[in-house]
Amino acid sequence: MVYFNYIEQILMSLLILVCIGSFCFEITKRFRIVLKGEGSLPFDHIPSRIWRVFEEFLLQKKVLQQRFIPGLMHAFVFWGFIAFALITIDHFFRGYNSALFTDNTRYFYSLAFGIPWSFLVLVGILYLAYRRFYLRPKYLGEKISYTSGIVAIFISTLMITYMIDAYWIVYDSHPSALTFKINWWIHAILILLFLFLIPRSKHLHLVLSPINIFFKSFDNPNHRAVPIDMEGDEEELEKLLTGMGKLTKSQTLDIFSCVECGRCTEVCPANRGGGVLDPKHNFILDLKNPIMETNSVDVVGNINVEAGWECTSCQACTEACPVGNEVEKADETRNLQVLVEGNVPQEYQKLFMNLQTTGNTEGATSSSLSEKLPIYDGTQDFVLWLGCFSKYALDPKYGDSVISLTKILDKAKITYGILAKEKCTGEPANKLGDKLTYNMLMQENLETLKEVKKIITMCPHCSINLGTEYAKYEKIEYEVYHHTEVIEDLIKNKKITVNKNNNDKVTFHDPCNLSRGMNVTKAPRTAINASCSNFKELDENGKNTLCCGAGGGLWWKKETVGKTHLVRAEQVIESGSDTVVTGCSFCYGMMNQGLGPLTPQDQEPIKVKDVADLVAENLS
Repeated sequence: MVYFNYIEQILMSLLILVCIGSFCFEITKRFRIVLKGEGSLPFDHIPSRIWRVFEEFLLQKKVLQQRFIPGLMHAFVFWGFIAFALITIDHFFRGYNSALFTDNTRYFYSLAFGIPWSFLVLVGILYLAYRRFYLRPKYLGEKISYTSGIVAIFISTLMITYMIDAYWIVYDSHPSALTFKINWWIHAILILLFLFLIPRSKHLHLVLSPINIFFKSFDNPNHRAVPIDMEGDEEELEKLLTGMGKLTKSQTLDIFSCVECGRCTEVCPANRGGGVLDPKHNFILDLKNPIMETNSVDVVGNINVEAGWECTSCQACTEACPVGNEVEKADETRNLQVLVEGNVPQEYQKLFMNLQTTGNTEGATSSSLSEKLPIYDGTQDFVLWLGCFSKYALDPKYGDSVISLTKILDKAKITYGILAKEKCTGEPANKLGDKLTYNMLMQENLETLKEVKKIITMCPHCSINLGTEYAKYEKIEYEVYHHTEVIEDLIKNKKITVNKNNNDKVTFHDPCNLSRGMNVTKAPRTAINASCSNFKELDENGKNTLCCGAGGGLWWKKETVGKTHLVRAEQVIESGSDTVVTGCSFCYGMMNQGLGPLTPQDQEPIKVKDVADLVAENLS
């Protein structure tokens, strides 16, 4: 055994103290900023939160799902950090002429565990370096990350120095004291330099990601409530508005936890459609420097306003993030623009006025569809919530889908009625930053619904606002069901019989608000598979669906820099399907708008249907 003298041990101790001290100082500085954020960190559902950390952090679930080969390489490196924890402790013990392992234990540990893992880590880090610096996928960004290069060199050298040491152990070699110490010191110094480097780079996610994943909300989207008392005093309102420019504690933690992998930008429909929005930069990285420079969380005003208005609020960025970031900040910048700055895009001024004066997006006073349906009188099983889209024919064809649903309900002997005075849930106002109008509509609707027990909606935008979003403000007594959930239940309980007599090639477009917002992906597929025999999934499906482009209020904006609404339509055409089915009124309308101009002239127009249409056509 090679012995280290007192001078060497003192030097090592000083290096350890300096590096650990620097590490703790930098971590503490960032946590102090996090604690300045609005709101509190959640501590509910502790077992579920711990399990999520186990899946997403330790098992690298999202990393492996999204980009398997790069993900696997990253997992090798990450698991290597865990695998070498005991080896690292033993390494420093040897510097103090002590040992964590016996000679026999060190031999078998190196042979069976250490050497194989060091090889896998080396392969993983070399592949990732090759990908970042040679292949350079555009979502990693154009700027070369020199810290990533340094880290790659560090990790590679660590593995090589360990392999050398393991070789001596396994083959019972006895290098000279000088050779041994050179190898030992290189390994030790690099480990200590990691402590210095990690908090000052994106590799801080190694420390913060399990914390961030733990505190991530279970609600998606996780927009914070902005309760506005219409009769409150000006002081309360001023205090509320002052907080519009501040991030929450969770959002600030998000920013420090970012791994800069670009997955959020890669899945962003606005970015893919050629827009200016880049979630990685606009919602995360562009805020990091202002936070550190000002030591403040009052940084929402630093978000690119144009990018904020392009966001469809589809939450694909949040779903894709492997470290638990709730990426989207469009809600925050829109609240700031509308409520504080008074900057309302012209396209939305009429929309807000319509909502305020008539309670619907179109400013209409009557609805032809309403006249065809029974009025809810308290005796029926459900309130059938029409929503502005179907009630006022934002897509003229969608009223037929409502009738299809009523045929299904009638067949199952389910009673229903519409509200005599249904007003918009306020969803467009909520998404576009007009929380004053949203609060007004919400209070009116809650008063109307106080005796209602069950609601069916055909629009998941309505479902989320009547359920999840309203519940952030007040306790609700009713239950909200999306119509695909009701149809699935009717099929499973044999309340209706559906024949597979549809020979069309059918595909399904998962609405963002249904799949990610409500976690409903199986229900529509149960209905589709019961109705047709030739169903094929789109490549991006389920929670990994691609937004149609209508979310976030963009249905009313129509024109953006990019063509967000065409990307999904192109995928539908490329699928070779005859029919695309969806479960959202906005998706229905956007598919009709996007497919028309893109479909080749020699090809039959692709039919757009709601799940209810497909089932109603094939009722026994």
